[in-house]
Amino acid sequence: MPRRRARRKGVSKTWYQVYAVDVFPDQWIGETPASDPEKLLDRNVEVSVRDITGDFMHEKYKLWFRIFKVDGNKAYARFIKEMLNRDYMRSIVQRRSSRIDIQTDGVAGDGNEIRVFTLIVTAVRIKNSQKHAIRERVNEYLKKIIPEHTVEDLIKSYIFGEPIPILSEIQKVASKVAPVKYVELRKMLLLKPSETSIEAQTAEVQEEIGSSASGGG
Repeated sequence: MPRRRARRKGVSKTWYQVYAVDVFPDQWIGETPASDPEKLLDRNVEVSVRDITGDFMHEKYKLWFRIFKVDGNKAYARFIKEMLNRDYMRSIVQRRSSRIDIQTDGVAGDGNEIRVFTLIVTAVRIKNSQKHAIRERVNEYLKKIIPEHTVEDLIKSYIFGEPIPILSEIQKVASKVAPVKYVELRKMLLLKPSETSIEAQTAEVQEEIGSSASGGG
């Protein structure tokens, strides 16, 4: 979570509570200071999935959100990026194995244009022709499911296996070519957001947070 930083003398700053509106909607993801709420706009907030779930197994996943709206002492942020911890990546790519990176672009079911980087580590070394075959098969699978699900569903499916068991499905597809040891979401980028989707989600989050604060939720 973002940490409090010491205030400089003579600079009056207000602390703003930051909430996610799309991936993990309603989730408090940190607090950040600013002398003017306008200075919060486009500020990025980094959070570990472990900080959200409390599960140490999720420490390897980092999420980035970007603040786009401020209302009172609350700031609202949209998902912009997910990345897998580099130390974890190095630990799973071992000798006598092959690493395959697969890039897939698509428009999710909520209208957000995204780029997904899937990491596959095989149990044995494989030929370049096999790597190519795995990339083609996995790309075909992902291009089919991306339009059917929201960005939130895709992120949660990669991390938690729900609402779709995406990692196990990718492993099945790739294992038809060569034995697979690991499948991970290495990175997901928001290329172009859906403005219609984010407006609706923000309204829902503001209503939910307001209801909770007043004791009605």
